[in-house]
Amino acid sequence: MLIFNCDELIFPCNLRLKLSQDISKTLMKKLIDAINLAFESFFYNIFISKWSIDLSNIRNYGREETKGEKNESNNRVLVFPTDLFYNYLKKSQGFPNQLAVDLGITNFPLYSSNKNNLIFLYGEAHLNRKCALVSTYNLGNFQSIISNEYNRFEKRIIKESIHEIGHLILGIEHCINSECVMNYSDSLKKVDKKNMLPCDCCNDKLESIRENYNF
Repeated sequence: MLIFNCDELIFPCNLRLKLSQDISKTLMKKLIDAINLAFESFFYNIFISKWSIDLSNIRNYGREETKGEKNESNNRVLVFPTDLFYNYLKKSQGFPNQLAVDLGITNFPLYSSNKNNLIFLYGEAHLNRKCALVSTYNLGNFQSIISNEYNRFEKRIIKESIHEIGHLILGIEHCINSECVMNYSDSLKKVDKKNMLPCDCCNDKLESIRENYNF
């Protein structure tokens, strides 16, 4: 049986998806279907909203880096701290029910505010603030005209979104099963190898939470 502190979320709750970039209705449907399949009964509702970010303001917080799978040249790219985006997520209003977790999806390149050497992140979750981020910057290209490449890109977004939501439910630990969606991925090869769903071991942990909260 899992034990939770009083300041942690009580499940089930709501999930708020906040988008700072245009994502097709088809991809959003795939993402919502995958979330519901992976975390059945954990969310009352999944709300979708636009996420407005002040570009002129955040540029003051960027730092230049050359690393990242998208950067094959020596061009320097501004990357931004995750805490800045968490602040934007929590400031966003529009839902009266405070019993919720937030997932922000952005195309801005990110580095971790907790570990500055972690740059060009695919995503990160902040358990205390009950929110998570996914950056599509290094996951592929929305403009791809090659069907297989775009399908792979969509799957990466879905996998990383489920992964970060999974951290908000299961905690900070990663799964050792390389095919589990909760496995740690530091390369696109590892992302592509993963399934979209938790493995049997992680599903057992999810079931323990359901039993703990009687739902």
